[in-house]
Amino acid sequence: MNKALTIIIPTYNMEKYLDKCLRSLVIEKSDTLALLEVLVVIDGATDKSLEIANQYQETHPETFRVIEKPNGNYGSCINRGLKEATGKYIKILDADDYAVTENLEKLVLFLSQSDVDLVITNFQKVNERGEIFESSKFYAQPDTELNFSAIDPKKTMEMHMVTYKTENLRALGYTQTEKISYTDQEWIFMPMVTVQKFYYLDITVYNYLWGREGQTMDAAVYLKSQTQLMIVCLAMIREYKNCETDFTHKAYLTERLYKNLKRIYRTALVDNPDVDLQPLIAFDGLLKRQSRDAYKLVSRCKLRGRYPYIWVWRLLKYKRTPSLIKYFL
Repeated sequence: MNKALTIIIPTYNMEKYLDKCLRSLVIEKSDTLALLEVLVVIDGATDKSLEIANQYQETHPETFRVIEKPNGNYGSCINRGLKEATGKYIKILDADDYAVTENLEKLVLFLSQSDVDLVITNFQKVNERGEIFESSKFYAQPDTELNFSAIDPKKTMEMHMVTYKTENLRALGYTQTEKISYTDQEWIFMPMVTVQKFYYLDITVYNYLWGREGQTMDAAVYLKSQTQLMIVCLAMIREYKNCETDFTHKAYLTERLYKNLKRIYRTALVDNPDVDLQPLIAFDGLLKRQSRDAYKLVSRCKLRGRYPYIWVWRLLKYKRTPSLIKYFL
């Protein structure tokens, strides 16, 4: 049977969470489950992740497939999964997250009849106990086919929401940066240029675990990994510069780029006043050389809409202004 959806699950030492993740994908109706392909990409894991994944492959061989590979971090798992996917559509599910099973079933059935380039669904943040503490919905007219221009680039767009048509990503020659984290931002960047028509299916499919110790969004981990996001942003800028697309898609890419650049500068200059600024200074120089447009773009960042702290920081030759920042916070 032709697969409607491939779900890629990058997996590195996730034995604590993987069973719950995979169990959430076991749709009760066998004919619907047969439309789903799940690629569990074991990224050189040293725990029992492979054993857990193999159990699902043995129980549901028509749906689950385990792929073992040497460790190459998140992007390498996506790249391998994209090569092996057979589904008409493709989606990413992190191994510490899990699906809302009954809504995943609705998504799979919808995709089996759909031909749009992108399907957007909702997600919710959950804690370790499975308690929902934040729900994120998309801002567009629900349950209807829309042009890409209906996407407001300033509104929430996260990788948990998106399901792309697989053939579009392959035609684009899409790959994610390997050996580093935070490449999920690439997943909601360049692939969007392939989207002409999308559909907002107003259901919550994705449970995003928030607050796990050691996850990339943990504040302490993120601060230590700033250079990785810098590498991701520079890769996005290279793609951005070489992209020939229409105004609507360019506006979306510009806003995504701005949000990621803003996060880098704010983390170092505002949120962590004692952090070493040498990595940011080096990044700022690279940004200026690589893209004057992106360099100017980030200058528009202001605290409370008034204080252009990045512009001032550059004007003062990379000196901090803690009193002014404190005043405007």
